Amino acid sequence: MRGSEIALGVGIATAFWCIVALSGLPASTAHSLLKDFATPAATLVGALAAGWVALKLGQGQISVARSQAEIADRTWQTANEKIVLELFERRAAIYEAIREAVGEVVRSGAAPDNTFSQYYRAIDRVPYFFGPEVQRYLEKLRLHMIDLDLANKMLNQENSDRGKWAQKIHDEFLEVADFYKAAPVLFEPYIKAHQKVA
Repeated sequence: MRGSEIALGVGIATAFWCIVALSGLPASTAHSLLKDFATPAATLVGALAAGWVALKLGQGQISVARSQAEIADRTWQTANEKIVLELFERRAAIYEAIREAVGEVVRSGAAPDNTFSQYYRAIDRVPYFFGPEVQRYLEKLRLHMIDLDLANKMLNQENSDRGKWAQKIHDEFLEVADFYKAAPVLFEPYIKAHQKVA
C-alpha cells in the first residue's frame, strides 16, 4: 500500500467513527455537531480522494512517458541501423566496382581507356564514403595503371628499349595486382559489419 492510499483509508475511517460516535448523542446535539463537523470532514475526504486520483493519474502518466521513451529509443535504434545498412551497401558497391576495374587490368595485363573510364566511375564517390588513406591509395593505384598503359604502348614502339619497358610492365602490373592484398586492409574498417546478426 502506498502513503496516499493509507491516508485516504484513515480519513474515511475517521469520518465513519465520528458518525458512529455522534449517533449515540441526543438528536439536537448530534445534529449540531454533525453540521459543524460535516463540512470540514467532507472537505478532507474530498481532498484525500482528489489527491489519490491525481496520484494515480500521475503514476499513469509516468508509465506512459516511460513507454514513449522506450518506443522513441527503439525507433532511433531502428533508424540508425537503417542508415548504417545503407552506408554499408553504398560502400560495398563502390568497393566492388573498383575491384571489377582492377580485375579487368589484372586479366588483360593492360589498362586501356575503357578500363580507365570504368575505374574513374568507380572511384568518383570515394571521397564521400571513405577516409583520406583510401583516397591516397586509390590515387597511387591510378598512377600505376597509367604507367602500365604507357609501358604497354612503349613496348610496341619500333625503336623502344623492349627490355626496359617489359620490366616496367612487370613492375607496374605487380603494383596493380597488389590491390588484392592492400585494399581489403584499407577498406575493411569501412565495410565491416559492426553488429552480430545471429
